[in-house]
Amino acid sequence: MIAYNSQTLDNLNVQEQAEKARDTSCLTPEEYQAVVAACPVDLYMPNPYMRIGIFILTIIILMFSFGLFALMFNAGGEAAMGVLCFIFGAGAYALAEFMVREKKHFKSGADAALLWAAGIGILSGLGVATDLDAPGWVWCFVALILSIFFVLRFADVSMIIVAHLSLLGLVFSICESGGGMARVITPFMVIVTSAGVYFQSVKLTTIHTYRHYKRCLQMLQVCALITLYLGGNYFVVREVSSEMFHMDLQPGQGIPGGWIFWILTVALPLVYIYAGIRKKDRILMCVGLLLIAAMVYTIRYYHSVAPIEVAMTLGGIVMIGIAYGLIRYLKEPRHGFTAASSDERHAMEAMQVESLIIAQTMSHAATPRPDQMQFGGGSGGGGGASGDY
Repeated sequence: MIAYNSQTLDNLNVQEQAEKARDTSCLTPEEYQAVVAACPVDLYMPNPYMRIGIFILTIIILMFSFGLFALMFNAGGEAAMGVLCFIFGAGAYALAEFMVREKKHFKSGADAALLWAAGIGILSGLGVATDLDAPGWVWCFVALILSIFFVLRFADVSMIIVAHLSLLGLVFSICESGGGMARVITPFMVIVTSAGVYFQSVKLTTIHTYRHYKRCLQMLQVCALITLYLGGNYFVVREVSSEMFHMDLQPGQGIPGGWIFWILTVALPLVYIYAGIRKKDRILMCVGLLLIAAMVYTIRYYHSVAPIEVAMTLGGIVMIGIAYGLIRYLKEPRHGFTAASSDERHAMEAMQVESLIIAQTMSHAATPRPDQMQFGGGSGGGGGASGDY
């Protein structure tokens, strides 16, 4: 399903591992060049600055092109503009396929710009065709289908974010249109949906077939963990409920069942951190630490303990102290954790790559040449033996 050549992506992964091995001095430059020669990659991958520039340039070209065709279709009215949007979206997608399959673009910036242009063009055509009167769930459903297809086809990380938000928007729209009890359970539906997405993405990450979507699945895990917390955060639930139910809440006035969301607001970041430590999961730990700030902000918003300047200063001092203590404690690896940098943690993987390369090199060196396999000419005798062999 993916547009790129699977073997080429595997070779790219090998080259990335070999580059880490070279940077950690586990491979010599000559051995690294041997890996590159043995695992060729013919993809166009500019540096990050070039990607940003190509992305912006592609967007500008697309905007000018659409504007030119819009002037030509303007006389046809809204119907012609709707057709133009659909054609423009389809053309942007076809151009993305061409750039990937023929020009070998891989995360070059042009492919991402074309995907966004394709999605926006198709959604714009839908908006013109329906006079923007389509229900919210229709928009979310179309965006979900398009983004999932783009992810499966191009493994684009930004589209996995759109897909997750579209799924939650679809759930939210259905609950909102259901009225009554459906609106009451909306936060819990967001929590359940996000939890399901997270556990499914973790499961897919371990399957070899989906190895080329690893970065997409990791980003999906981050998004799912964040939206799961937002679905149970007291501040988010209170403000959204006030808008959905048109509740006239006074300052300091709580919402029905607010104690449940207070528990989730405080407990979920701690659960993330605890689970991350138990499972040695970097994503869980980082997201949990990030959401500690959201937890503190929510508590500080409704229960002022100290002026904001004092609270921020004290919080910063405590966080710096904890970080310093952990770095000192984990200077020597303990319980599966270390304060070593990412490059140092990849040293073992680099050594494995080096061992593989050496094994392959030695196997070629140990293979005798044909001119080294010439026997004969010997004779033996004695003890009654005679003849040549």
